Amino acid sequence: MDKAEGVSTTMLACGKAEIDKWDARLNAAYQALLAKSKGEAHAQLQTEQRAWLKHHLGETHRLAADPNNGSVAFVDSQAFELKDITDRTLLLEKRANASR
Repeated sequence: MDKAEGVSTTMLACGKAEIDKWDARLNAAYQALLAKSKGEAHAQLQTEQRAWLKHHLGETHRLAADPNNGSVAFVDSQAFELKDITDRTLLLEKRANASR
């Protein structure tokens, strides 16, 4: 981001690369945890993930569409998206590691 020198398109490209990395890691953690869960715990994890995803997508879109923020709305949306994916990934990884 420092190398972007304030150019929003460069910042967004950098952010997308980071989001893609964390998204793959999130999916791996979720699949690992899902594979270890059975019965009610399995269903609860799926419900929890769907609720997280619904909130995540809703907030990401809400921030990107903020009419009062201009092009910065996309940067704000992407910052939220990266933080939210990172937090969720770390939580799922911690849970997966605790169940080993």
